[in-house]
Amino acid sequence: MNLKKIYYLCFYLIAALTLSFTWPVTEGRVTSTFGESRGDHFHDGIDLVSAKDAVYPVSEGKLVYLWDKSFFPAENYPGGGNYRILQHDKGFYSIYMHLKDSPEWKSVYSINDAVGEIGNTGHSFGDHLHLSMLHADSKKSVNPFILFPEIADTKIPDIRNIYIRVEDKYFTIRDKDKIRLTQHYPLLVDISDSIAKTEKTGIYKLNIMLNGKNVYNYVFSEIEPSKNGLTISGKFFQDLFDEKGYYKAIDVQYLEGINNLSITAVDYSGNTASKKLAFTVNLDMQ
Repeated sequence: MNLKKIYYLCFYLIAALTLSFTWPVTEGRVTSTFGESRGDHFHDGIDLVSAKDAVYPVSEGKLVYLWDKSFFPAENYPGGGNYRILQHDKGFYSIYMHLKDSPEWKSVYSINDAVGEIGNTGHSFGDHLHLSMLHADSKKSVNPFILFPEIADTKIPDIRNIYIRVEDKYFTIRDKDKIRLTQHYPLLVDISDSIAKTEKTGIYKLNIMLNGKNVYNYVFSEIEPSKNGLTISGKFFQDLFDEKGYYKAIDVQYLEGINNLSITAVDYSGNTASKKLAFTVNLDMQ
């Protein structure tokens, strides 16, 4: 991690302490985490469900933008459905998506003023709230787990399968396998995590070592815009994920003979899963 990233991480942590952000729903459950694969793009927030519909501001804030079907009945819902954007101190903005239709709004919200209700509007497959946190100065989307009170989580990530994809076919790699390769295909890893129930959420950190070399070492703490699209640590979506949602290591060089693979996956609570295996490769590069 470079000095700039360390600076922003420290800034976010200090801001979280000084601003005292709170989760926007009571008795909420996280069903999708920051930085996950959405098939062709990063998930830039956290999804929450709750038996109680009311959505509250993460801290006192000023309403800076809203879209609601109540005001635009002739228009189709945007992808985020009905949404509100609030501005807070320290340059943070909070975004609340997929809300129910409601014509009610306020210029300034206290933490006790409901900003809306959990809904199923826009590109949504069930009642839930999508929450995003943006920072104006850095122009980055920030992982809410960095800013919000810790959620109890004792479940370790599940490292399921490891694949090598050749054209449209996925070949599972197991310990002591022997395989033939005609080029250095990317390594794909199927990993999921859960917090409270059986959700299949993403992870916070992933390290993949092949023959002692880091081929994937990323922390899903922030998403940054660039002129060619959104990035995590300078990498575009297609550099980090396969379209099936598998984590993808592209900078791999296999050895003729035995190859040693080590994977470490960590969720935001620090729960850690590790997996090691060795497989034999016959490199036929002719």
